[in-house]
Amino acid sequence: MSEGQVHPKNLDGLKSLFETLYPSLCLFANNYLNDMDTSKDVVQEVFIKIWERDTPYPNFYAIKSLLYTSVKNRCLDYLKSKYHRSMVQSPDIDFDHMVSDTFFYTQLILTDTYAQLETAIKQLPNKSEAVIRLTLNAYTNKEIAEELSISKNTVKSQKRIAYKKLRHALGSLLNIF
Repeated sequence: MSEGQVHPKNLDGLKSLFETLYPSLCLFANNYLNDMDTSKDVVQEVFIKIWERDTPYPNFYAIKSLLYTSVKNRCLDYLKSKYHRSMVQSPDIDFDHMVSDTFFYTQLILTDTYAQLETAIKQLPNKSEAVIRLTLNAYTNKEIAEELSISKNTVKSQKRIAYKKLRHALGSLLNIF
């Protein structure tokens, strides 16, 4: 995504923005709604509103901020709606907590961190990527070896390769923690 002005009516720019932020925005919305299908609908609605608004934004970060805030607000509106309350047989939601800036920023950081991790994992060689994904799903080295039909030593070797590349790719992120 370029650093220059972002205009929603620029189809290539909007497509690039959508492709860049849609997965993260859906995960972010799901933190509020706990329903991925509804989360996807909410994010699509927000993109449509941005398109209809036809307002240029100074840069990518300005529209990214607007999108996250809009998704949060749309999620909260959905949760407050009579339709949702009548359709879901669940205990009352703690809106005070969900409306707080702390909740918003926590979810934003978690979503952004996940997106950066996912991008870094996708850049790994195929075998290393497969090993790391299974590792993140709590597979043991033995289970990974069996699943991928490779030796335990190959699993260890692929993990070393992956961790080295991930440390390099996520260096700035790791310095935060």
